[in-house]
Amino acid sequence: MNEQHDDHLLELCSGKAAWQVVPRGIEGCDLDEVSERIEAAGWNCTMRNRLCHTFSGEADLTLFPSGKLLVKSKDVELARRLARIHLDEWLAQAE
Repeated sequence: MNEQHDDHLLELCSGKAAWQVVPRGIEGCDLDEVSERIEAAGWNCTMRNRLCHTFSGEADLTLFPSGKLLVKSKDVELARRLARIHLDEWLAQAE
């Protein structure tokens, strides 16, 4: 079950336990800059490396340099809500 939106694609991962938010129209993001915004929103960063940053909170998140965000939850409503926050707040401020 994938959802096409004007500014992103929401993809159900193969194990059906996570959703991938794939932004459209961006070439990448600064992991440190976007991570600061995610942490300011109340998430705890659990790992930082050049390949990704991970967070714990309402759901576990993984942020990639491409701007993709993996939301580890089976709840599509939570994934939709976090996709909007990611695109409208966390990524938008980084542009």
